Amino acid sequence: MKKWAILVAIGMSCLAPMPIVAQNKSAPAISSPEHNWRFSDVTGNRIAWSCKGAGQPTIVLIAGLGLSARDSFGRIYQSYAGPGRLCMYDRAGIGESKFTDPKTRTLDQLVNELHELSRANNWGHAVLVPHSFGGFIARAYAQKYPSEVLGILFLDVAQEDYVPRLKAEMSSKDWAIMESLLAWNIRTFHEDYLQAQEAVRNTKLRSDLPITVLSRGIPYTNLRAAGISYDGMDLYEYEHRALQAKIAALSKNSKHRVARYSSHVFNDSDPWIVIDELKLLIKRLPKQ
Repeated sequence: MKKWAILVAIGMSCLAPMPIVAQNKSAPAISSPEHNWRFSDVTGNRIAWSCKGAGQPTIVLIAGLGLSARDSFGRIYQSYAGPGRLCMYDRAGIGESKFTDPKTRTLDQLVNELHELSRANNWGHAVLVPHSFGGFIARAYAQKYPSEVLGILFLDVAQEDYVPRLKAEMSSKDWAIMESLLAWNIRTFHEDYLQAQEAVRNTKLRSDLPITVLSRGIPYTNLRAAGISYDGMDLYEYEHRALQAKIAALSKNSKHRVARYSSHVFNDSDPWIVIDELKLLIKRLPKQ
């Protein structure tokens, strides 16, 4: 399978972060291949994780399908200067983590992995920051452990009606390409997108849970290299943008912002907007 096969239908990229020139008022975003990785044995696997900072709240970064924590969040992690303690991790078989017995896992298994990691390292009550497919994990986690989730910052996340809409609306040729890419990603990264898509339909967030939805403003065009037609790419973008409103509607205490100058991987193009929105979300949290 060609390298672009990693660029799956849910709108994510497994390409390593590229140098950026975007700056905030003080300094350029930091990109470093090194983090202070630590390891925990979770459900029989060696899971890599890293935390920085101190105090409350704990913030947990949840990467997209097939993406390491560094791919989804490396610059964001390195450039964040508080408040709170910022943590990220690689799911089994991705990045620095090891998968003892690789097999496709369900959404509940991915949630259990995160919960066991959190318990093992005393992360406690947390703000979740999921990217792409990580949105499914965050939503399922928030339903299963509602008292442990303080808020969620959704970063251009997948929505459960997205792939079904593409299947119904794309040409047979375009859908065959999408279906092939999606199947390859599931086989390669052992995370069942289609099962997660259906499982998350039954989840609900607390109606007052503070959430922010940050959506891309620049089309994500990498899948054009796989041979998707222009009409198919138009559908791919239109449906993704249309469904972001459904993510925002998951809570009555929500905010939706479009990142006008960023595509799907904010870490590559605009880490600062993520940091800004994270700080604003923390200000909205109920006093502990």
